[in-house]
Amino acid sequence: MIDKGNEVNIYSIYPSKDQIIHEQVKTHHLIEKTQYFFYPKGYTITKLWLTLKFVFANLSKANPKRTVKGLKSIFSRKIEPLFGFNFIFLNGIQDLDILHAHFGEIGVLASKVKMAGLIPNTKVVVSFHGHDIFPFRKDFYRKEYAILKKFSSALIVNSFYSLSLVEDIIPCSHAKVLPVGLSLSYFKPQHNSLSRSKIRIVFLGRLVYLKGGLLMFEIFRQLLPSNPGLELVIIGDGEQRGEIEEKIKEFGLSNSIKLKGTLSQDRVIEEFNESSIYVYPGMQDPIFKAGDTQGLVIQEAQAMELPVVCSDVGGIKYGMVDGETGFLVKEGDIDGFVEKIQLLIDQPDLRDKMGKAGRAFVKKHFDSKLIGDQLQSVYTEVLNEG
Repeated sequence: MIDKGNEVNIYSIYPSKDQIIHEQVKTHHLIEKTQYFFYPKGYTITKLWLTLKFVFANLSKANPKRTVKGLKSIFSRKIEPLFGFNFIFLNGIQDLDILHAHFGEIGVLASKVKMAGLIPNTKVVVSFHGHDIFPFRKDFYRKEYAILKKFSSALIVNSFYSLSLVEDIIPCSHAKVLPVGLSLSYFKPQHNSLSRSKIRIVFLGRLVYLKGGLLMFEIFRQLLPSNPGLELVIIGDGEQRGEIEEKIKEFGLSNSIKLKGTLSQDRVIEEFNESSIYVYPGMQDPIFKAGDTQGLVIQEAQAMELPVVCSDVGGIKYGMVDGETGFLVKEGDIDGFVEKIQLLIDQPDLRDKMGKAGRAFVKKHFDSKLIGDQLQSVYTEVLNEG
């Protein structure tokens, strides 16, 4: 959007705790464009003290007109006091053409701000990303998201799987499918001689049940007897890391499996360039009754010309082409994963063919320039509605 000449402001509920700042965030100066909601925590006296400090530190941001509107909305009880208070201090929010809220709960907040009359001329667009449309909470969501029918102008989902979930929650929502994209100029393969001479499997994901990290370990362990030089790189951290470390020690696989932890995107690209196959044995969460809605990392791996072997859960199948850019395997089918990975190990020409097909597929459907054009069309459409 910025590259297309649009003015972009970012409003965030909380500052990120992530210590890794991606290069593209730095390139576009996105942190400098970000304003944060004031959300005091603690006892009442602590909240009062923090509020007073915040007010005195940010008085220059509170222009009279916005202050009056914010206070009126609070005293008339049209909106929760915290939302009205933040409206007073968020520069530019009253002048927006589009307020694009990411995640359903933030869309509800944006709709409440519009309902209170604070942004009467602003169109609200809401994107759902997965953990805001869990099937097991659909009865709650039907009540919570009812406000979106009247006060949002467009709903966006990242896959046809997400679309089915949203339509079950908000019937006749006419949500648009617009996946999260990636930059092909950034995710650009530069395979070195090591990646061509040695087979190296890479897994990237949080080390939690949903992502299948423990399953990845078992798949690799069964592949190793037939492929003694095989290597596995696991990128990510999470609650299952300790258990995976114990299994690596138990089976004496410290020379074959490397745990890299959380890495920057630059480092991820380096690891992908040194790898041969990307494997994602994701699972459906037994509590939330859902799988990944898109699995952006699978598109990133394909952009790096890696053939992918993935579980057929959630929206994963919409982000690859089974038999052309990689293989889909039934959830939890260890033997099925072993079979498809072994096929790729044995056939380097197939790896290359699928890798190139994967990048072409991502270029056609997930290139950030293409997604940006499609998003611009959504914005133009809602602005033209009047």
